[in-house]
Amino acid sequence: MKKAVRFLAVTIGVYVLVCGIVALAYKAFLFPAPHRVAVTPNGSKIIEAGSAKALRFGPDDAPTTIVFFHGNGELADDGASLAQRFVSQGWAVYLAEYPGYGMSAGAGGPSEKRIYEDAEAIIRAANVTNDHLVLMGFSLGTGVATEMATRGHGRALVLLAPYTSIPAVAQKHTPMFPMGLLMRDRFDTLSKAPSVVLPVFVAHGDQDEVVPFEMGETVAHAFPKGQFEAISGASHMTMFERDPKLLAKIIDFVITTTPL
Repeated sequence: MKKAVRFLAVTIGVYVLVCGIVALAYKAFLFPAPHRVAVTPNGSKIIEAGSAKALRFGPDDAPTTIVFFHGNGELADDGASLAQRFVSQGWAVYLAEYPGYGMSAGAGGPSEKRIYEDAEAIIRAANVTNDHLVLMGFSLGTGVATEMATRGHGRALVLLAPYTSIPAVAQKHTPMFPMGLLMRDRFDTLSKAPSVVLPVFVAHGDQDEVVPFEMGETVAHAFPKGQFEAISGASHMTMFERDPKLLAKIIDFVITTTPL
């Protein structure tokens, strides 16, 4: 009996220790900033708002401005080709960077709070009224875009591969640990969705291996004005490839929800 109790105590102690390590180390997995030099794509310029930085594309007098928030394993310049497609509509696009990433690599490490602060600084720097502002995010960036909407920014919201919350995603991948207790960065989109009264376009691949498809569907239905687009056969990174009409659907959504 004593051996059994001792074994149980050691097992619990090791588990608690590992949980502590996870709580300290999860940021390296949540914010895996690519180790490459950020570039300034043709047709763009760097916008600075305090410590926040973004790439800006498009005309100064654009009728619609999109502020885009990228995924956790990307840099702002990864969205250049998408930005150019929106510029062809006559729109302006800001590709926001995260602290600790790319252009903002020297700005200290990322956190939920700091990402929100920089995101809001970029929105202020865009200097457009809400009637002409669209918020857009992919993966990690969907939580950032949603938070900006809850703060009163934007006329419409576009979310690609959104999650209910970051701890919920982590729990799916590491069910042996109580990720809801261990992670301080929450990005809790599901709890915020009911308060977002903007029109919301949500797209999610039904073969997403990173963010479960059902999370996107759940989030879409939680928004009062949410609409959901299931992309058949698409993984986390292949929505546009699997549905060649997805970009046109997003453009149509933006046109119908923002004034000319």
